[in-house]
Amino acid sequence: MQSNVWAYTTIGVVDGNRIPANGLILETSDELVLIDTPWNDELTEQLFKLLKKQFPKKKVTHAIVTHAHSDRVGGIKTLINRGIKVHSTALTAELAEQQGFDRPLGDLRNQSKMRINGLDIEIYYPGKGHTEDNIVVWLPKYKMLFGGCLIKSLDTKEIVNTPGSYVSNWPGAIEKVRKKYKNIKVVVPGHGESGNDRLLTHTIDLLKEK
Repeated sequence: MQSNVWAYTTIGVVDGNRIPANGLILETSDELVLIDTPWNDELTEQLFKLLKKQFPKKKVTHAIVTHAHSDRVGGIKTLINRGIKVHSTALTAELAEQQGFDRPLGDLRNQSKMRINGLDIEIYYPGKGHTEDNIVVWLPKYKMLFGGCLIKSLDTKEIVNTPGSYVSNWPGAIEKVRKKYKNIKVVVPGHGESGNDRLLTHTIDLLKEK
């Protein structure tokens, strides 16, 4: 995808349907950073086995979860058991705990900047959309936006209402993201193929059809 940035995809089963979900792996000079966990702890363990083969001298030290659904936070127990710092907003931490997941740190503000081993990472909460707590992750070095489930892939044909979504607020949240981050080269959605900033417009267009 980019040098030192990899997208990974795991498959979850929801109501009998197999659903792929995307996350990111960021490589720094000494360590790895994970953006969102796989669907559950079993898949997360499988991911770590692959990472050990691919990066034998590097370990995941930090993770960021973008909202409190199982396709983002389902493997958090595995991360915490490995001593990984799992960052989130306070709202995501609260919602994750309410839903029976281990609690992430809840240490991120609605706009936060992190620097991990020389890699700059920005976290932005644009308001309610797919969920009450959805954030996006911006990698300024690569002009890459991890939109998570706030952003839909171009092959998505309709927005399926999910419990806890805020369809009326959703377009405004995307507009805030679009205004904040200029010259986006790569957008990684929560599900489906990555693309460019057309994914933001596409998602707004789908929401207009609701």
